[in-house]
Amino acid sequence: MKDINILVFGDEIVDYKYILSRILEYDSSDNYYTVLNFEMLGDTTEDVKNRFDDECKAICSKDTKPIIIFSIGVNDTQNINGEDKVCLEAFINNIITIINSAKKYTDNILFIGLTKVDESKIEFFPWNKDKCYSDSKIILFDFVLKEICLENNVDYIDAYDLLESKDLFDGLHLNANGQHKVCNKIKSKIKEYF
Repeated sequence: MKDINILVFGDEIVDYKYILSRILEYDSSDNYYTVLNFEMLGDTTEDVKNRFDDECKAICSKDTKPIIIFSIGVNDTQNINGEDKVCLEAFINNIITIINSAKKYTDNILFIGLTKVDESKIEFFPWNKDKCYSDSKIILFDFVLKEICLENNVDYIDAYDLLESKDLFDGLHLNANGQHKVCNKIKSKIKEYF
């Protein structure tokens, strides 16, 4: 039996803490999983890059190798007042920096690909008409993320093709069905680590 810490960094698109914990409870192995949530509302790759080391140092010891999951990137693709929130070049640099930082703590690194949006529901948010998302930009950023993961020998789960519009409760955030789909994929990948 192993005690396994799972650290989740990213934005609020998927609520991993609750759902992933529940799914892993019913794991047939004797492993004991603790899911620690470091997701922050509205986070981009820039935000995660800037806080990752400090938060990992506080949790990780030299004796344990956690699983580190990153679910980040959709907020990077936002367009605000006609400007990119995070340009593609910065996104690439941030992801590479995040991977290099994570490798100091573990080899068990997993990126969840960017999730789709339903543009008909979220092209412009009623509370912020200057902010929008586009599926085409998400597809581009997700393709780049997958390539970076392959080049750096880091695991990647394709969430975009896994999900449908009916898995989004507001056009952006995943509903319970969408979250279960992603978390079941994560569980399958986690089992490969042990």
